[in-house]
Amino acid sequence: MQQPSARTFRAALAFFVCVICVPALPTQAQSGDDAVIDEIIVTSRYRAEKLSDIPDSITAFTAADIERHRIERINRVAELTPNLRFSDDQEVGVSTLVIRGIRQNRGTGQPPVSFRIDGVSATNNLLTTQELFDIESVDVLRGPQGALYGRNAIGGAILISTRQPTTTPEYGFRITAAEGQDYSIAGSASGPIGDESVLYRASFRIQDREGQLRNAYLDNQFVDYKKSSAFRGRLLFKPSEKLSIDLRGQYLDQDGGSGYFMPGSEGFLPLPPPNDPIYFGNPTYEIQSNRIGESFVKSSEVSAKIDYDFGWGTLTSITSFTDVDSGNDQDLDQTLVEAIDIIVIDNSETLAQELRLVSDSDNALRWVAGVQYFTQDRFRSLATTFLGFPVPPAAQDLKLENFAAFGNLSYDLTDDLELTLAFRYDEETPKDTTQGKSETFTELQPKASLAYHFREGMLGYVTVGKGFRAGGFNNLAPGSNFMPGFDKESLISYETGLKSSALNGRLRAGLSLFFIDYADQQYFLFDQTGTQANINVKKSEITGGELEITALPVESLQINFGLGFTDSEIKEYEDIPGVLVPASEIIGRKVPGAPVWSLSLAMQHTKSLSDTLNLVSQIDYEHRDKTYWTLDNLDVQPAYDLTNISFALESERWTTRLYVNNLFDEEYIDWFFAARFIGLPADIAWPSKPRQTGLEFSFRY
Repeated sequence: MQQPSARTFRAALAFFVCVICVPALPTQAQSGDDAVIDEIIVTSRYRAEKLSDIPDSITAFTAADIERHRIERINRVAELTPNLRFSDDQEVGVSTLVIRGIRQNRGTGQPPVSFRIDGVSATNNLLTTQELFDIESVDVLRGPQGALYGRNAIGGAILISTRQPTTTPEYGFRITAAEGQDYSIAGSASGPIGDESVLYRASFRIQDREGQLRNAYLDNQFVDYKKSSAFRGRLLFKPSEKLSIDLRGQYLDQDGGSGYFMPGSEGFLPLPPPNDPIYFGNPTYEIQSNRIGESFVKSSEVSAKIDYDFGWGTLTSITSFTDVDSGNDQDLDQTLVEAIDIIVIDNSETLAQELRLVSDSDNALRWVAGVQYFTQDRFRSLATTFLGFPVPPAAQDLKLENFAAFGNLSYDLTDDLELTLAFRYDEETPKDTTQGKSETFTELQPKASLAYHFREGMLGYVTVGKGFRAGGFNNLAPGSNFMPGFDKESLISYETGLKSSALNGRLRAGLSLFFIDYADQQYFLFDQTGTQANINVKKSEITGGELEITALPVESLQINFGLGFTDSEIKEYEDIPGVLVPASEIIGRKVPGAPVWSLSLAMQHTKSLSDTLNLVSQIDYEHRDKTYWTLDNLDVQPAYDLTNISFALESERWTTRLYVNNLFDEEYIDWFFAARFIGLPADIAWPSKPRQTGLEFSFRY
């Protein structure tokens, strides 16, 4: 398949213009049935609204979408969402998320989105890889969202809602078996305890996978094995019509392979003069670590969400406590040679509190106001062994404290024109007690938008917003050349968008175009001493857009199309200690990490076999254009295509589904680090997941 071009994007825009200009056709013009695309209701502004009425670029997944697309982790969401990329690499718990070119900060860094489950922030970046089970909806909001969704929402927000406790008894069960000796079982139970004033919901998911990727140099052992278990419980108390208390507890335990990067070049160790480098002569793009890596993440979380309805508004309090313990033991050089090994320990405890007041939604003036408090104690240690000799560890005891105030106001200037003004003020203080350093970062983040209804089902908007992510301190080891700390980053995002429906609800489309003026973008690197560091790229610009179309040509066929585009340029950069590539090789290059183009196409066909049984066939296709891995753009992942298919028999009570992921067994690099930036003996590349065929059965009553 040829790579998409500017001509492709222009053709897509032309098609979108045709869509929005099509008037609503009379009912008799339809092709024999009255089917329409279901209207999606979201609560991204803390009140129930139609997705088509919100002046933001949002990709929303309903419970039916989650079921049929088999969404069990965020990486699956990313495959179906324009300008969102999610990579699992290095170990369980570690991921790299990129949204509109805004990157994940690894180590003790922070994600580029606010990641929330049932309104509770996932306060540790290791929690974005958790399994998603018993889920009701997933909404991906692009663009700065700090005014409503808290710290680190510089690139957007990912909002996950689990299934609610029910007033009548409800039970569910699912079992899955797939290639790689990959078995999982999940279940849920819900209902009242006594009368309907107390409801409960309990759910779990357990997985045991032997793996599919092997280390041919260690007796063909599997490297991508995984065992995980997750449990969640909720109690919903409704003492009165005005008061509700939602108590939630969750436990996660993941164990799995680690560090099975492949060398992307022959390895060598530089030695000080007059010695010559030691060359390894290792093969490339083969998993060959001299040990089978091990890693784990264990977390427990409790939260309380209390709502009180005053009639004119609702007061909400959300309190959460999260404890995360993780570890990693791996071959850091990823070659055949016993060169560099590393052991990582990462433990944190987090307390977060939010108070929010939301006005009644029936008035012309609607508002949200609130405050947030966040505190975290985190200890991270990276102990390195170099050619069999231990190196003093990179250890960091970090304390974070954040206070914020926020507000959002929407006013109907006319029946068709809405003005929204929002702000967030952050004051975040990281204290590195290991280095004896402390610094406070503050930022005011305003946001304004105008939304206009051109006609029923057609909304246009313009938005300007500021995003912010605090700076911090690097986890330094003796001998590292990286700076002790890194600065805050901020951006101003300019966006315009158009949402429309046509053909009596059979066609729905959304287009957004954006420009990001980025200051001091944070970028993650590490080196052979075990140091994990963030640096700042002084100034860059990102331009792009998203196009999403949902069509229902006939009642039995639904088509979803998504197109994402990002173009970028690093405008200013200065030489930084620890970065071995000079500024002259970086200025003018593209911001790395996100495909220039991404395209997804999903088609779902439903055939009725009887009054109670349907055959649902689905194919998902994804195209990812070339991706620049490094700041100097010398290392590139060429474009590639992924295809998934599934066939399901669905009844009211049960579903059985046969699925194949990565149907054509496409091989590609999921993430890449270049030796010239990180000081390791070789470039290292994370392998893609091979084709996997599986069968699942679910039952509900």
